[in-house]
Amino acid sequence: MSSPLAARAPAQAAAAETYESITFTSGRTARVDLREPRAGGWLGALAELHAANLDAYVEVDPDTGLVTEVLVPHQVTVRELTPGEDLVEVDLEPSHAHHHLRRDNPDFDELLALLEQARDSRRTVLVTEALDERAIIDVRPAPKEAAVAEQLTDSGAEALGTPVSYAQVVQMYRLVAGQTACSANPTAPGIPFTYPDDGCWGRAHEMARLMIANGITPDKVWIYGNLRVNSANKPDCLVGWDWHVAPTLVAGGVTYVIDPALFDGPVTQDTWKGVQGDPAARLVPTGAEIFHNHYTPDRFDPDYSKTNGVLARFRAALQLRSNLPAGPPPYANCQPATPGVQFRASLAPGQTARWFTHSWQASRHVYWTVMPTSICSGGPQIRHEVAMQRTDGNLCTYWITVQNLTGRTVKFEARYHYLKI
Repeated sequence: MSSPLAARAPAQAAAAETYESITFTSGRTARVDLREPRAGGWLGALAELHAANLDAYVEVDPDTGLVTEVLVPHQVTVRELTPGEDLVEVDLEPSHAHHHLRRDNPDFDELLALLEQARDSRRTVLVTEALDERAIIDVRPAPKEAAVAEQLTDSGAEALGTPVSYAQVVQMYRLVAGQTACSANPTAPGIPFTYPDDGCWGRAHEMARLMIANGITPDKVWIYGNLRVNSANKPDCLVGWDWHVAPTLVAGGVTYVIDPALFDGPVTQDTWKGVQGDPAARLVPTGAEIFHNHYTPDRFDPDYSKTNGVLARFRAALQLRSNLPAGPPPYANCQPATPGVQFRASLAPGQTARWFTHSWQASRHVYWTVMPTSICSGGPQIRHEVAMQRTDGNLCTYWITVQNLTGRTVKFEARYHYLKI
């Protein structure tokens, strides 16, 4: 039987030969078994949360004192509860993701009562969900913090970004996309674009900050509706939102959206809306200074402190997702068959493996390359070599050896191209 803890992330960690001990701010200690496959991800997520002074949800076996699970709680208010047959849908602010409480949860009645109390009182609570299920498993009061006065005005409602050239639009996209957090080991100050589930308002504000620092002021566009987006960066391939936001730039009278979580380049506002699955969705433009368009306590974030907290929370969530057996995004089951891609695979840290592909025409000239699909800057991820075998007068087999040069799981695809001679 494991017991959950909701506390500030560990204040310190002391290395041991087989275990790493962690000390919580309450003074309680626990140990992480370094032989556990998820140990590295747990420690990475705890370090990310601790650095940002955010809460962690840690389950500890009471008999051994060993950590059995690490999750990321969300400090939120409960806006609405909608009963359903098998679950209760839970609308949380400032989140834009879909959340629910399952009726088959053994603690359903207790958790529902806590959510109802939070909704009625509008008090902030810590809500924790099962990893990758958005099913609520824990609700408790949030730590009391000093109130921060916000100067609320209507000045941020108008979109006032200055027109730019299309070349500058592309430049700004590359600027922000270049800050994508490593999917397998997301660390500050990377932006967790490959965790599309939640946190778009933090990503959008950080993108705006980067553009402004480079002399270009963007606007933002907020979309509201029953949004559904296909994504290879979520294990079940589908993301559901009630709203979403991204920066915009105007070039030649056309509004372009900068959103690396959805696209590999700038797209028109119509294209951005169209991919989100609700033709009736409503678009609301604002200036870049709006951090959250409808949650009053977070309406502005002039010093980007709230932005940093959102990014840290979802970098930790990405770290824990990448820690699962399916590994870091993207997920092959979500990727359609692509011409010129023979197969997709992954390698564990430091692993070398060999694949073969047979029955190729020996008379054809084939060029092979192996491309990582796991995003991670900082150095080379893989190397490969190709060997050939002539199996008969007409056919041959290619043997492709791939080596992971990193300490994290890397996913890749093997690509081929017929050369014209």
